[in-house]
Amino acid sequence: MAREWSYWTRNKLEILAGYLPAFNRASQTSRERIYLDLMAGQPENIDRDMGEKFDGSSLIAMKADPPFTRLRFCELNPLASELDVALRTRFPGDGRYRVVAGDSNVTIDETLAELGPWRWAPTFAFIDQQAAEVHWETINKVAAFRQNPRNLKTELWMLMSPTMIARGVKGTNAELFIEQVTRMYGDADWKRIPAARWRHHLTAPAYRAEMVNLMRVKLEYELGYKYSHRIPMQMHNKVTIFDMVFATDHWAGDAIMCHLYNRAAQKEPEMMRQAKSAKQQKESEDRGEMGLFSVGELAVQDSNAGQILWAPSPTWDPRARGWWSEDPGF
Repeated sequence: MAREWSYWTRNKLEILAGYLPAFNRASQTSRERIYLDLMAGQPENIDRDMGEKFDGSSLIAMKADPPFTRLRFCELNPLASELDVALRTRFPGDGRYRVVAGDSNVTIDETLAELGPWRWAPTFAFIDQQAAEVHWETINKVAAFRQNPRNLKTELWMLMSPTMIARGVKGTNAELFIEQVTRMYGDADWKRIPAARWRHHLTAPAYRAEMVNLMRVKLEYELGYKYSHRIPMQMHNKVTIFDMVFATDHWAGDAIMCHLYNRAAQKEPEMMRQAKSAKQQKESEDRGEMGLFSVGELAVQDSNAGQILWAPSPTWDPRARGWWSEDPGF
């Protein structure tokens, strides 16, 4: 059964739908193109405000044109079994893909080993976590999977949610969650950032920026990626719910994603307005009042077309911050 999500999830997946065909067009000289989805989720989603269905990452990747030649969708059961059935129904006889059941941090070695004969091929990995489910060791393995004379690594696109991390470290299972975040970053340095927030050295937006920057620094300086970018996805109240972080070694991938990030930033205010209007319409109908418009008439208008609403920003050395040397205390 399709799960309901808000407009920011739809905007995220529209970026993916725009990037994957461009990635494959840029890689058309290669006879193989690989797609890895470490947390594939469900094939379809529902916009909770508009009531419309939209494709999940697995369907977006399967439908990409030009196509990927090999796709691997990792997911926990029972979702993995449901996804496998759904894809077999949608794409009968399609031998390009395989659903890998289990924790992708555990199954990644087997998955990459199976794809080993084609590790020279252009590879894109989507890591659509909720908070901090992926391990740094897994990110490292995926990045290093691609081996080619130009030293181009696997392209990575991953969700980062400092907002969810801030909730988790104060939650009922805080100790286990803190260990989980440490596994995602690969060490405990991240603790310095929420500690700085608690000590009022950082505002909430600065905390989120520092948490995402730390991951980008690790991608650039530990794994050696040439380019990395972030785009924040905002809720109705303008608070960032998560960031999408992109890492690549190729100038073309960098240019394409920068274009798509700006387009997503252009669309977000109108999607936000549309979602708010649809919610108000539903509330009016629940009260028995007649609305002026149907939900279907609340179409997204690209009123920001042509504007530059997103621009790339460089990483910075977090160790230069005055609070970095302070003991986090947890």
